[in-house]
Amino acid sequence: MRKSTGLLIAALITTNIAWAAEGPATPLVPLPAVWGSMGNGGPQALPGNCEIGTDSQKTHDGKPLLSIRCANSALPSFGGARNTVESARYRGKRVRVSGWLMVTGVEDVTTSQYGKVAGEAGLWLAVGSATNGARQDRMQNRALRGTTGWEQRDFVVDVPVDSNNLMVGFWMQGKGQVWMRDINVEEVPATVALTPFADVVGPDFSLAARTAARPDARYLPPPEKWLTVGSGGFELCDSGVDAQLLTSGQHNLTIACRVSSTVFLRQSFAAQPYWGKRVRLSAWIRTRDVEPLPEAGAQGGAGLFINTRNAVVHMNVTGTTDWRYQELVMDVPRNSPWLPLGLWLVGRGQVWARDFKFEEVSAATPVTPGLIR
Repeated sequence: MRKSTGLLIAALITTNIAWAAEGPATPLVPLPAVWGSMGNGGPQALPGNCEIGTDSQKTHDGKPLLSIRCANSALPSFGGARNTVESARYRGKRVRVSGWLMVTGVEDVTTSQYGKVAGEAGLWLAVGSATNGARQDRMQNRALRGTTGWEQRDFVVDVPVDSNNLMVGFWMQGKGQVWMRDINVEEVPATVALTPFADVVGPDFSLAARTAARPDARYLPPPEKWLTVGSGGFELCDSGVDAQLLTSGQHNLTIACRVSSTVFLRQSFAAQPYWGKRVRLSAWIRTRDVEPLPEAGAQGGAGLFINTRNAVVHMNVTGTTDWRYQELVMDVPRNSPWLPLGLWLVGRGQVWARDFKFEEVSAATPVTPGLIR
């Protein structure tokens, strides 16, 4: 007999919500207390913000719906909301997590600075284990796009016997709006097929340009899987593929800043396949007139980086240098959900990188010193 947890939205949303006037610009009211926002971070740390809350203008069975609205066309955006389920009752069991989603106008966002970020929406699931950490899935391999009616999506997962966390939610990125209702968690028989986690198992270093270079082009948008993020006026910097070098057959990532800033040109993928392993990121690097941020001190400059939940390991090159090989070696902790890595610049000047490689290495390989914790 199936056991079900009715995380029905109708039961979670308070009944005294003030109803606003009709219109697409009506603000969403705050999420119910049991729901938390996942902000604009996400695996790719998209820079734009989305509005996350309750839409009193859309109802199901007379009850308002949770919704995410991303309206910015200038910046790629990500938003999500999640709810914690009592995991103890499901330890060692197979469960189905299901919910209903509807989207309208969910479209890609493409800019010269950030390239294209796919417009899509889906459910989100995190299953935590005291022994093996957390695994997450946001069903990006079967997400909703465009405009749809109500569609049901689900996961079927085995909850570890030492599970310490079970969270469910929904998300969207790009531009448009998604609504969600009737989230439900239920035990199912072991004969029900599991849903494979849609983990990205490694980086894509092909560095293929998304668009052809015009004769006068200096920079092209970053390749697929790469994203530019940063702080301190990073939007004023150029980042992506060096178009002039591309015309001569060289595929190089580059970051160029005329004003001091902090810029990351990076991609992220699921860390779980590398938990407890020693890994190496390597590439060839060249710099020109790199001056670190004064407040960054010894941490300023340019080079490769890898980021985990516990630490950042990176190289810092300053001044003008010819092509040189760089590598970073670190141990991946079991509590890291994602591995962001790539190229960074903390200061001003220009840095290039080519021939990226990411690989598991033996425990005898020395770890790169200088972790920031």
